[in-house]
Amino acid sequence: MVIKVGENEFEATFNAFTPIAFSRCFNVVKPNGTMRPKDINEDTGAILENLDKFGFPPLVPLLEIFYACIKTANPQFDEKFDEWVSSFPADGYDLERKDGWATDVMRIVMDNFFPSAAQDAVEAEEAEKASAAASK
Repeated sequence: MVIKVGENEFEATFNAFTPIAFSRCFNVVKPNGTMRPKDINEDTGAILENLDKFGFPPLVPLLEIFYACIKTANPQFDEKFDEWVSSFPADGYDLERKDGWATDVMRIVMDNFFPSAAQDAVEAEEAEKASAAASK
């Protein structure tokens, strides 16, 4: 999948290697000062929590997953995360744009971490249509 940010296009792929690429890119500093690799599930958990509380995903976890998907598609991509994020245009951080990168990354998250959510939504929609038809 090609995801566009401003004038830049990035090939992004999610597969079994993506969580490994993610943990190689991001670390968590423990209370004792040592670091451990960050798990991609920490970001998906933060996304779900924010969606539940506020109705929109948090920016940084989306950016981190996006970056890991780029590294999955192109392991030679060598731009540092901070530099890559800094290169986004001012409107690149608009999470409400339906045609923006955040929508594409959310689709990747939902398709790969919560594939049954899309099926549940379709099933609920079909049940609602059938119920509406029956009441006529």
